[in-house]
Amino acid sequence: MAIFEGVLGIGIGFLLAVALAQYAKIKLTKGWQLIAVAAVLFLSAAAWSAPAVAAYISPQIGLLREAFELVAWLLALLGALLVVYETLVEVF
Repeated sequence: MAIFEGVLGIGIGFLLAVALAQYAKIKLTKGWQLIAVAAVLFLSAAAWSAPAVAAYISPQIGLLREAFELVAWLLALLGALLVVYETLVEVF
């Protein structure tokens, strides 16, 4: 399935992780919210890199896409660390 490669696949994967956590009745805390925001930013970056949009707007749009990806990676990292911390605090 070549359609889910790259940034689009990462965004869908993060959204799927949040949905499965909700389905498993895991308490969605601040960390999960940050992961969901990161997923939306990854999907936005994927939309900016679509060939029709990138050719229509301008080549400089790549900087905006890279900014979206950078912020999304940072939010995903922070969210994952918060989820791990909150889980460990809850267990111990």
